[in-house]
Amino acid sequence: LDQSGCPPRRTQWCSGQISPGAAMAPKARSKSAPKARGKSKAKAKPASRASSRSRHAASSEAVTPRSGANETATRDEKEPVAAAVETVPKGAPVETADPTQTAAATASGAGDPGTPPAQVTTPSARREQLEQNVEDPWVGLSDEEAYGRVINEAWDSVLQSHELPDGRPAHVIASKDSSDTCDREAWPRVAVSLDVSETRMERVDSLPALWLRNVNLGGNLLQSLDGLSELFPRLLSVDLSLVDLSSFSGAWDALALCRNLRAISAEGASVTSFEVMRRMERLESLELLENSVEELDEIEKLAACCPSLVRLDLRENPVVLEPGYAASIQEHLPLLTWHDNQSTKKYVAKTIDKCGYTNLNAEVNAVDGLYKNEHCSCLEGNPCIEKETCVDWENREAVAAEARKRKGLRDERGKQL
Repeated sequence: LDQSGCPPRRTQWCSGQISPGAAMAPKARSKSAPKARGKSKAKAKPASRASSRSRHAASSEAVTPRSGANETATRDEKEPVAAAVETVPKGAPVETADPTQTAAATASGAGDPGTPPAQVTTPSARREQLEQNVEDPWVGLSDEEAYGRVINEAWDSVLQSHELPDGRPAHVIASKDSSDTCDREAWPRVAVSLDVSETRMERVDSLPALWLRNVNLGGNLLQSLDGLSELFPRLLSVDLSLVDLSSFSGAWDALALCRNLRAISAEGASVTSFEVMRRMERLESLELLENSVEELDEIEKLAACCPSLVRLDLRENPVVLEPGYAASIQEHLPLLTWHDNQSTKKYVAKTIDKCGYTNLNAEVNAVDGLYKNEHCSCLEGNPCIEKETCVDWENREAVAAEARKRKGLRDERGKQL
């Protein structure tokens, strides 16, 4: 400002050193600053009208230009912000939250209203917390007893994820709708089996650590099985049906780390070979329906990795149509008792001393097999001819006559029978 308190250009205009047109000339716009739109144009109009006031009122407006200059400066500071918002290039990438971190935060309890965000822990750290703070609901059952219950689905209770547990060991069914409330904090206390199929899960390590014997991960777009053995240290059975195991690496490695694993079900899981399969000493059941195993050599590789296998289902795989498939199964997997939904056990009749029969030569009054389902014919009006089926053998004629009378039966002459 000059000595009169006015901007230099206003002083020059008031003194006549420059023409009014030059005073009204707009300020040069930087090429990098985009042209303002909408409200910015509307705000610029009063400034141009204020600049065309009469020259003789300059003395009374000595204070006005100062506030006007401040307003103009404020607008100049705000306009680039508005322009920057309006001129975002079309198709520019937009930052989104990492779904892995979001899922892990959800598993650890973060994101709940009124709850401070919890620190995301590793699967091994979650397992240590589980072992220290939560008792196994099936602590009194051996692996064999627990596996028998898993096969027969003999759960103590079945619990939907939004229901409150009653304290009994439960098979927990997670909701398919992510908008439903899910009480994950109660799972470690009761869950021995968990169904999280078709829940759009991408990583196993998004789940909390649990004392599970069975888990169903089918129908999810899984990208990793890392953490499976650490989160579920007592796991016996896993279902990976309709999970594309060929879309990510390390699936068989993660399964082999589950030392107690007894059963794997992977129907329609894009399994083509057992080349990368790891040795699983205790695996007893393998169901691989509708996969893409083609070569007979794969049977030998499978037998080398699963020496304890007793149940195998390879139906709807191209290899079952290969000549010599049945012979290869018998050669490399002799312990199988159930193959392709058929029992391989041979029936052997018990000897007579083990059947429980006694005194087979004794005389007994037995009813012929053709009549064992018959009832007393006296009740229908005809005297019985076999004592074993008659309700009143001594009075069978009287009983039959009473039945005929009750039914109104008559002969051809009209005489009551």
